[in-house]
Amino acid sequence: MGHIDSGKTTFLDKIKGSSIAKLEAGKITQHIGATEITLDVIKKMCFHLFNKYKFDVTIPGLLFIDTPGHNAFDNLRERGGSLADLVVLVIDINKGLQAQDIETLEILKMYKVPFIILANKVDLIKGWYQEGKDISFSLSKQSKNISDYLDELIYKIVGQLYDKGFSAERFDRVSDFKKQIAIIPTSAEKEWGLTESILFLATLSQKFLGTRITIQEFQKAQGTILELGEVKGIGTAADVIIYQGILKLKDRISFLTKQGIIESKVKALLKINVLSAINKKTNFENVEFVSAASGVKIIAPDLDKCLPGSVIVSSEDLDAIKNLKERPLSCVINSEQEGAFIKTDTLGSLEALTKLLEKNNICIAKADIGEVTQKDYLELKILNEQNKKKGVLFLFNSKISKDLEEKSEKDKIPIFKNNIIYKLIEDYNDWLLKINDDERNKILKEIVYPCKFKILKNHIFRTSKPAIVGIKVLIGKLVVGARIINSGNKEIGVIQGIQNDGKAISVLEEEKESAISIKNAVYLKDFKEEDVFEVLLTNDSLEKLDSLKDELTDKELELISKAKMRRYSL
Repeated sequence: MGHIDSGKTTFLDKIKGSSIAKLEAGKITQHIGATEITLDVIKKMCFHLFNKYKFDVTIPGLLFIDTPGHNAFDNLRERGGSLADLVVLVIDINKGLQAQDIETLEILKMYKVPFIILANKVDLIKGWYQEGKDISFSLSKQSKNISDYLDELIYKIVGQLYDKGFSAERFDRVSDFKKQIAIIPTSAEKEWGLTESILFLATLSQKFLGTRITIQEFQKAQGTILELGEVKGIGTAADVIIYQGILKLKDRISFLTKQGIIESKVKALLKINVLSAINKKTNFENVEFVSAASGVKIIAPDLDKCLPGSVIVSSEDLDAIKNLKERPLSCVINSEQEGAFIKTDTLGSLEALTKLLEKNNICIAKADIGEVTQKDYLELKILNEQNKKKGVLFLFNSKISKDLEEKSEKDKIPIFKNNIIYKLIEDYNDWLLKINDDERNKILKEIVYPCKFKILKNHIFRTSKPAIVGIKVLIGKLVVGARIINSGNKEIGVIQGIQNDGKAISVLEEEKESAISIKNAVYLKDFKEEDVFEVLLTNDSLEKLDSLKDELTDKELELISKAKMRRYSL
């Protein structure tokens, strides 16, 4: 996992590239959505580091999932049915943790998955000295300036991880791998540090997972559905990682759909032809069986109805079937409450998005996987009519037709689309902030504030039509358009204009002096020098002021209270 330009694809490409070039079928092998490194290759790559770090590797190998993301986890993890055992978080050492990395950390914390960090792109550090491909050897060969600079970059990452609740250290300084996250400086492009990465992943697998990674031949097959796709001339196929047992041709399989559990029969198992990139043969070959852990395309009737991100199990595994039946699709939501509509590509991403939205106090009314349908849009429209701020659409790796998108623009229903959950949340919060600011500014423009002001002595500039006088605001704010009353609650006129230093203004603040024009008021008939007046507060004004009461002074609140009592007595 990692940010889009962190180098995770390069890391896997360097591993796969050597295998295809040397035709090492069965040693470093491409699978559907995955790359396998067997134990003999691990030993061949890393044997010279075994003594240095006092490691002994006994696992059968590593299977790297080439499709990073939330699909690596599903909400069967508490029952053991999760695809990823460990995660490699690849980051750009020169940039530190970025938005997508922060999101990944939240996902890892949510699912309690152990991980290591590859601090990639050390080759971009100016002055870096490298001899061979082991990063272990080069760390002690750097100049003091480069060594200090590396520590500065590493400890910036350590600090960022600490802020997220993780303890971390550079891999060669880790004292306890179960308590500290190992950070390995690498250059995937130059293949520096790949040996350490493979060695530490293999060793940590043994430390963290123990007997959980043992596969028994009698175990019934279980796997995670990564995605659905079309195979030319065959039809719908599911890309699946089998993480337990052995799946054979003609086996009965069961999987979740929106209508419940469906049973089907395996018609074909397709694996990548590892030689296809060289001899231009077909990309896939039919096989009789696949065993854990491996990636495969499964062809079976009704498989197009399955829920990507969910599990697929052997129909003979009664416990697994029972778990499927008992398992509520908690992340598929269809409630009557006000809130947002969520659509994602898989169950894994749906669960991740719903959990992170809930954590950010964003209400969810409906959540589902797949493309946005006409029915979805009608439901979204109802949600938006109920609450304009909450009834929005979040799309994560999910599609919406141009027609429905145009409808949403016409109906002014916001759609937030991104492949980074945190960006979705940020975009929504930015939009909500703007909406609230716009509403507030509209209220501020329309609002009449509580105000008490005094007409200044020797400041009668015009006696009527309109009267123009000098005043001082004693309490609150005076705004153009305010109706004013005398001490006997009699209305004497309307503020037609306010002028300060020869310029027209719309608001005069407390303790400020200015010239005002009063429509309908006449000097000596309605007012005289040193008279004190208040602004008339209507029911509408009082209602709007209630939303701003936290920003008003005690004296302003006292005027409001007085106005309410006055209106009550009337």
